[in-house]
Amino acid sequence: MNTSSPVDTSLPRWGARERLELLQRLRTGPTSWDLVVVGAGITGAGIARDAALRGLTVLVVEAQDLAFGTSSRSTRLIHGGVRYLEQGELGLVYEALRERGRLYEAAAHLVRPARFLFPAYAGDRLSPWKLRLGLTLYDTLNFHRGQAHDYLDTESTLLAEPLLRGEGLRGAVQYEDAVTDDARLTLAILTDARRHGAEVLTYARVERIMGTRGAHTVVLEDGTRVDATVVAIAAGPWSGPALLGSGGEGLLSLSKGTHIVVRSADVPVRQPLVIQAPAQRRILFVVPWGTRTYLGTTDTAYEGDPGNSGVTVEDEDEILGITRRLLPSARLDRDAIVSTWSGVRPLVRVPGASEGETVELSRKHRIVERDDGVLAIVGGKLTTYRSMSEEIVDDIVGRLLPQWPHGRPRPLPCTTHRLPLAPGRPLTAIELEDPVLADLYPRHGPAARELGRRGGDNRCLVEDLPYRWCEIDHAIAHEGVCHVIDIVRRRLPLVLTDSAQGAGVVREVATRLVTASGGHQGDIDEEIERYRHGVEIETGRKTNVL
Repeated sequence: MNTSSPVDTSLPRWGARERLELLQRLRTGPTSWDLVVVGAGITGAGIARDAALRGLTVLVVEAQDLAFGTSSRSTRLIHGGVRYLEQGELGLVYEALRERGRLYEAAAHLVRPARFLFPAYAGDRLSPWKLRLGLTLYDTLNFHRGQAHDYLDTESTLLAEPLLRGEGLRGAVQYEDAVTDDARLTLAILTDARRHGAEVLTYARVERIMGTRGAHTVVLEDGTRVDATVVAIAAGPWSGPALLGSGGEGLLSLSKGTHIVVRSADVPVRQPLVIQAPAQRRILFVVPWGTRTYLGTTDTAYEGDPGNSGVTVEDEDEILGITRRLLPSARLDRDAIVSTWSGVRPLVRVPGASEGETVELSRKHRIVERDDGVLAIVGGKLTTYRSMSEEIVDDIVGRLLPQWPHGRPRPLPCTTHRLPLAPGRPLTAIELEDPVLADLYPRHGPAARELGRRGGDNRCLVEDLPYRWCEIDHAIAHEGVCHVIDIVRRRLPLVLTDSAQGAGVVREVATRLVTASGGHQGDIDEEIERYRHGVEIETGRKTNVL
């Protein structure tokens, strides 16, 4: 990792004042950008960071909060995709494993390796020998970096995970992949993009994009007009005809993935488990998450607004039933559920795919172009966001160079493969003995030192969860939040991990947010209603705000 050049380790402000200043500049204009990125999910964030590091002027506009869609609703894994080997997607697996290794270095606090246990039972589609063969290929595509897979016989498998059902167990493989916080990873990328000059405007829906190749105007919903040489759309599952025109017709198949969260005491697995769904070509994960464990995912065709996917009783029953089959002594009933989430994956449709079948669709990405020269990138995986971004920014730079102003420094080559997302030294083992820093580090990395030094309110928000009040104040000042739901769902996953979905602290969070932005009591009430609505749509749970 190249860290020889001086870096700014301070935390850039990104609050209500900074948003208002940016809006005023855009509205009073004229403003012109090399690149406007539509979408602040992980791919849009990656494009913005790559382009800003190369020296382009960049503006990101997003209809909701950053990471609002798929990028905060994934299975929270950075992985090569063992099951894609069955589909012959060797190139995709190689790319994902390479990018996983780069993320280990670039964001060690957010991307953490883990040993995954993949058991095989009598009657399972993938037998032990098939798993061993697949994982041997997996290790080879990773050039045997990291820890190679192990084969465990029945006895060793049960020693590794006593919760597993013994009957019919034929053995298991154990292999390396990684867990992450998808929303925080997206935030870290955008924060670094801003550190290098990019601007980000959330809650700014694009009404239309006008112009021709090399000269576009992006019109926002409030009438604000922004000129750009290149526009790149990275809108995930919203990348349909409304944004892409006729080129968006039939481009994507949407797949809904559902997850449920339980207390770790009820499902105390020792490591992430991979479960084969019976009579289906898909797998589920059971992943330890501090004092919680989450289970998922489903893989079903979806139609409608991706932001309203929600979780049904049938979704919950399916996940509980499949998991209960392998973990009979765990508490896996409806009353054990703490919370739920679902997300919609944008899968590139391929000719000949069965209608309504999403399990077999490729996780590859595609770059498409509208008739007027607007670019879009669709599909792909959380793990490969950086290489996807590099590919489209290479294209963008190629479009800019013919009209590059004389005397302006030419764009630099891509450097995102060797620069850390969060500047500064990792915390030492001694520093991590401090319980406050130990709680903050997995989300904030080296910046945890500054949060700890401020001497703010370090009380825990909820008794058995590692989230602290100083993070609320930090989010308001430095993490681009506009609404309470942004804080308790995407800056901190309180909605997903607290059995009350954060209802016990939301009023105080709203008070701090509104006070910082100069609002009044009516704004606090509106924030609480927005929070209630968002929680009910995503989790199906009604909240009782104190």
